[in-house]
Amino acid sequence: MITFSRSQLVGMEFLDEETVRFHGTQEDHIYAMEVAMDVRIADGRILAIQGWMKRYTTPVCPRAVDRLQDAVGISLRDPSWMPLVMREIGRKGCEHFAEIICECGRCLDQARMSRDLAAALKADPSADLAGLAKQWTASHPERPGATLTVTAV
Repeated sequence: MITFSRSQLVGMEFLDEETVRFHGTQEDHIYAMEVAMDVRIADGRILAIQGWMKRYTTPVCPRAVDRLQDAVGISLRDPSWMPLVMREIGRKGCEHFAEIICECGRCLDQARMSRDLAAALKADPSADLAGLAKQWTASHPERPGATLTVTAV
């Protein structure tokens, strides 16, 4: 029996009020890669990016690390950002790195919401978090078709 398993994980931290750092990993039984990507929250612009290949198949693979710099300046708010990343990073460098960048980019709205909810709770610690989250998603329609949803915990 042939089996295959791939894990992707995205974490984030706020560097300051305007910048979030995404840290994404992708691992399977052949490949293991990581990306750290600083993004300006207001416009989704990628400010800096680093990548590491921990496990790869050919001596050509590590050359793709340098291609990551082509992502700097891309805005995750641009409607065509994903195809651009897949073309510039995936085809010209490494598809796995491009997939990690896309997964990190999909988390921008969650990062924005987390930042805004933390500020609201700091201002009023007794505020209803679920209500604030629902209000936030209703007032941020900039991502048509986005799958960001809020459920009560």
